[in-house]
Amino acid sequence: MNAFMKLSPRRSSNGFTLAETLVAATIGSFVIMGVMVLYVEFLWSYSDTTMLRNTSSRASLALERMVHGIGTNAGLLEAQVTGMTVSTNNNWRIAYTNLFSASPNPLFFQYASASGLITNESGKIICSNVIASSLVFTTSAVGGATNGCGISVTVSESSGKHISTNVMTTFIQFRNP
Repeated sequence: MNAFMKLSPRRSSNGFTLAETLVAATIGSFVIMGVMVLYVEFLWSYSDTTMLRNTSSRASLALERMVHGIGTNAGLLEAQVTGMTVSTNNNWRIAYTNLFSASPNPLFFQYASASGLITNESGKIICSNVIASSLVFTTSAVGGATNGCGISVTVSESSGKHISTNVMTTFIQFRNP
């Protein structure tokens, strides 16, 4: 046997060196940080989309209930213009009668800016989280009679630092001016 071979250290090929382990740990931590950032961004996007959907649904449902009615209230679509009274400022109230109302008291919808609610004559909440709403009547060019009204509802919702606001508007053409 050769004396040189006897004295040379034998190198093991099992396992990783310290440098290889540190490089692998660094790469792995960057991958995990990237996945976490993507996950947090996804959660924020999901929250924003959910709030936008909620505000849109709430405003749309409020207009649907006012136009077509809820329960025994047949809504503004069936309102008789002759029995309609309106009061507006920062708040508004539209009182009306229709052929279907059984009560001698007028039906109504009202918006109260202080509470952020739109309610009906029985106190049922038509829409909540309303930050602004307007009611505008139109008159016909011939005769000057009221022939419809436009209603706008702005609904807002917040979650943490995120705020979602949605505006819905509709116009109601009265059937019996």
